[in-house]
Amino acid sequence: MNEQRVWADDSDVYETDLESVAPESACVAVYRAVAALANTEPESLEPLGEVLDPDALDALLDGSADSTVRCRVSFRYEGFLVEIVAGDSIRLTPLREDAVGEESG
Repeated sequence: MNEQRVWADDSDVYETDLESVAPESACVAVYRAVAALANTEPESLEPLGEVLDPDALDALLDGSADSTVRCRVSFRYEGFLVEIVAGDSIRLTPLREDAVGEESG
């Protein structure tokens, strides 16, 4: 997956085509992308089901492919802000510790 990384100018934002990471499922793409950026194996990550309903995520994004309405889903997972746009692309932004504290405090 290293060859698929797209980093914006001096930023920590990673963005790639969802289909190139895991054409079978958005959830699998999240696991693979986060594991690659965290330099770990997907199996060592927290189960995605602890953060959201994986089946609902896949169903929502699968449904958006047949629609003219583009949906965007974002959530926090394993130290990243994960954004999926209309089942087309995935963007990961590392969360800064101080930014997490500011939003939750």
